[in-house]
Amino acid sequence: MEGGGRRAVAVWHRRAGKDSLALNWTAVSAFKEKGLYWHLAPEQSQVRKIVWDGIDKQGRRIIDQVWPEALRKNKNSQEMKIELVNGSIWQCVGSDNYNSLVGSNPRGVVFSEYSLADPDAWDMIRPILAEQYRDWETDRKSTRLNSSH
Repeated sequence: MEGGGRRAVAVWHRRAGKDSLALNWTAVSAFKEKGLYWHLAPEQSQVRKIVWDGIDKQGRRIIDQVWPEALRKNKNSQEMKIELVNGSIWQCVGSDNYNSLVGSNPRGVVFSEYSLADPDAWDMIRPILAEQYRDWETDRKSTRLNSSH
């Protein structure tokens, strides 16, 4: 995506660091272009476990590693949302309640565990991203048997 691409798909084995890559890419992007950025998992409860409350291999909270307190203006644990000092907002959301995202205008979206996500979520988010100039999304996929999409 550094060369101007708008989409990336990481099809790596489980535990390869797909979320870590996507989160760090989002952090860089959020400081380059102010906007709203989502990390979307199939269910709201999953994204809380995977990212918001997650701890990396070095024993660090994932959100603290990606978004150190010096880069944060506000943190809302209830909404799993961090406002950055430059005005960008990063938020964890779930595709299980994608209708609640209507009306938002994200600049970038990471689909974590896309093969398990509600496919209607992508159908709803795609036109929003298409309107934005130079927006992007990544599909993070683990290889799974019987994947529906």
